[in-house]
Amino acid sequence: MRLVDPNIPFQVVYAVYHHQFLGYLISAHYVQLLPNGSLSLVHQGAYPEVMDQFDSGLDARDRELLQLTGEILPREIIKKYGGNPRAEADFFLSRFTEEISKLAQSYIQRRMARILPLLADRQVFEMGNDSYPAQRRLQVLEEKGTVLFHFRRREQDTQYFPTIKLRGEKINFQNKGAVLLCLEPAWMLLDGEIFTFEQAVEGLKLKPFLKRYNITIPKEKEAMYYERFITQIVERYHVFAKGFEIHTLRQRPTFALMVRDKDGRSFAFERQVRYGSYVLPLDDPTPVKAILNKQGNDFSFTRIERDLKEEQRILDILEPLTPNPNSLTTWGFVAKDEGLDWLSRHSPTLEREGIAIVQENPQYDLRRPELIMSTEESGDWFDIKAIVRIGKFEIPFLKFRTHILKHKREYTLPDGTVAILPEHWFSDYRHLMEVSEKRQDDTLSIRKYQAPLLHFPTHPNGQNGWVEALRKTDRIPEVAPPKGLQATLRNYQQEGFNWLCFMQQHGMGAILADDMGLGKTLQTLTLLLKELESGVETPSLVVLPTSLIHNWREEAQRFTPKLRVHVHVGINRLRDPRMFSPYHLILTTYGIVRQDLDMLRTFPFHYVILDESQMIKNPESKTARAVRQLVSRHRLSLTGTPIENTVMDIWSQMAFLNPGLLGNETFFKNFYVTPIEKEKDNNRSAKLRRIIYPFILRRKKHQVERELPPKVEHLHYCAMTDAQERLYEETRNTYRNYLMELITQGAWQKNKLNILTGLQKLRQIAIHPRMVEPEQYALDQSGKYKEVKRLLSQVIERKRSKVLIFSQFVKMLHLLRDDLEAEGIPFTYLDGSTKDRQEQVHRFQEDKKIRVFLISLKAGGVGLNLTAADYVFILDPWWNPAVENQAIDRSHRIGQKRTVFYYKFISEGTIEEKILNLQHRKAQLSDDIITVEEDIYKTLDAVDLEELLK
Repeated sequence: MRLVDPNIPFQVVYAVYHHQFLGYLISAHYVQLLPNGSLSLVHQGAYPEVMDQFDSGLDARDRELLQLTGEILPREIIKKYGGNPRAEADFFLSRFTEEISKLAQSYIQRRMARILPLLADRQVFEMGNDSYPAQRRLQVLEEKGTVLFHFRRREQDTQYFPTIKLRGEKINFQNKGAVLLCLEPAWMLLDGEIFTFEQAVEGLKLKPFLKRYNITIPKEKEAMYYERFITQIVERYHVFAKGFEIHTLRQRPTFALMVRDKDGRSFAFERQVRYGSYVLPLDDPTPVKAILNKQGNDFSFTRIERDLKEEQRILDILEPLTPNPNSLTTWGFVAKDEGLDWLSRHSPTLEREGIAIVQENPQYDLRRPELIMSTEESGDWFDIKAIVRIGKFEIPFLKFRTHILKHKREYTLPDGTVAILPEHWFSDYRHLMEVSEKRQDDTLSIRKYQAPLLHFPTHPNGQNGWVEALRKTDRIPEVAPPKGLQATLRNYQQEGFNWLCFMQQHGMGAILADDMGLGKTLQTLTLLLKELESGVETPSLVVLPTSLIHNWREEAQRFTPKLRVHVHVGINRLRDPRMFSPYHLILTTYGIVRQDLDMLRTFPFHYVILDESQMIKNPESKTARAVRQLVSRHRLSLTGTPIENTVMDIWSQMAFLNPGLLGNETFFKNFYVTPIEKEKDNNRSAKLRRIIYPFILRRKKHQVERELPPKVEHLHYCAMTDAQERLYEETRNTYRNYLMELITQGAWQKNKLNILTGLQKLRQIAIHPRMVEPEQYALDQSGKYKEVKRLLSQVIERKRSKVLIFSQFVKMLHLLRDDLEAEGIPFTYLDGSTKDRQEQVHRFQEDKKIRVFLISLKAGGVGLNLTAADYVFILDPWWNPAVENQAIDRSHRIGQKRTVFYYKFISEGTIEEKILNLQHRKAQLSDDIITVEEDIYKTLDAVDLEELLK
């Protein structure tokens, strides 16, 4: 076959043809024109890959059509589903399974639905048996056909059939050779004309009638057929019925929010639209809804023509009010307290917009209680007369005392309905109810110095009780450390332990907010061990970042070995909370809490403890919502940064620890956040400090420095990321197999340098995979790097602290350097290429803005005096601990007046852990990597190498 010459006039034509396996398809072709302008017999396929050669004869629609028709060529279908286009027969006869056929038909139909509307003014033909693309001209009509479905219900059965009109005239299509080129929507080819239908008729509804005149539904299948099939037809298409009636309902809709009590602990909210007596879901966009009515043996349908414009207006009103905006079931599942809050807060809006609140069992009175309060001075006292007005009822405020103290929001009114106490009462009046005394006539009395409680929950100077004890920590009772504690508490740690016990005794959720390095974990373990020795066997749950699990487990084994610890992570973790019972301490991560929330919230823990609790600073986050649903007798948070970015952070923490203490979120934002952050209101800030003060214990490093040793060492374990671990395991297996082969051959000593190269590569991957494959990994694909950045941010937040960061690998320092520069964090830098060493040292020592010094081992291991630093980060362990000590001594030396905190970062489950063991066994290994390699060659045997590569 000759090819079409693009330099001679040609025509693009579109050919309809039938494929044995794929059904009806449309392909594009170029046909050479004769001098008189008619089509010649010279033609070729118009494929996307040669489109540019014929560009002069194509317009934008042709280009789109060529792309689409090219996608449904049989060769492209074969390629898409894993076949060889050159073996078409083999593919369709042996590999074209029923499943692949369904997928291919769906794919083709989607493209045919896009192709056919574009052909209205194109040259379309029926392809000949000889594959000539212009055998018979076809006309693609702009006019659309109409379909009328006829149903005739008789005593013994129901018959139905469709009739079609085109250009206003009824056409015969049954047994006339009509074919359906596309099913969704239907496009029909009949008598050389291609047309579609109004109402986007589904082709499957017409297909049975291409070769038959009607379908009969037997009496025994009638009910099911009317329910499942005829209802759809009545809803979507024009219908002519005999033997049953179809009524059309046109009414102004009304709207309702149905409140269903699911399980006593949660609500389901259903948004409804009502047309007469018919109730429909509001979020169903169907313009016409058909309802089947059955009365005895009679059937009828009601077609409800919906007012979608009005329905959308109500949806737009409800959308911003969504009770669970971050949940997949935004309306279908709402925790009871949150649901009651939502109903109380939004019922005025719903009522104003004409949205009725319908309760299955009308029990909640959603009117907001009104508090009317007056005071009268009586000597050293204030008498408070307060009445709560709820509808027609006036109730003394004193009657709500037990509810406010026990945080019970539901109050039963004399008529049996239940009023919902406003959330802000539990913050505004909790202290008032805590300290007030009952007088005659349902009057409350407080001493004058407690007067601020009338308007704000605070504790003025001189207040007695537990708040006064917290103001002066020497009044908190001393608690003897548990006998099983394998550590000696420093004085400030003993005070922290006393405080934790005191808070627990009074049922207060608390935040232990000591600076990093002061032993928050030890103080918490001491508390839990005390509980165990007091007879409490109920497990406690600690929720923490993945990177801290190893450190908690290690410290529990070291300091409180009596505590039975279970780590609830991994794909094989427990699925039945009853299996927690043998343990005293359950460690899990924030991510696992989100995943296992349905299970975890069913178990009543003794304590729920959040480590790095700033993770829940966003109260709307899934994490914050999840931990608030956990059940426990006591709650505790551990963080070095209780307020990280905004005052709102503390609300989220307190919402977990003491729900209701700071009011609801809206109250807190309006009453605290806006005045403090935007208006710089110092008075409001002071009031907030006074109300949260009792619940937070924070000691900064400089406050307890005199109790600390000159140097505090921390071994900080880091979990690798999934990508990092995969690369590590692949590399380890490669070199371990190589070593085993060498040992078998007796050649390991000759090839020892190759093995040492592998060890070095494993060390680099354990730090950051970008060290070996810089283009393949992002910064956050190293668990150690993320932990270094997290702790570094805490050091930087401490205005008085500076940090030295050591690494043997300059590449790692470069990663940090680039990252700090991008974040605008000033730092100094020193490696072997640095020319102005003393200038870098001087700037770090003297410039208060510079808080970070990046140093390579070779350049900065000796000879530097860097006493401005009180933190040292060792990013990678060395074979000889003397090298690490030299690095630490840059800061911890004569002239250092502060304790130096030294963090050694170890990637869990890697060669770095094994190096720690070798540090004890191979004391003669040398001080830097070049000599290390020489000394390893002398001292490491095959057993050592095999251990390192395990």
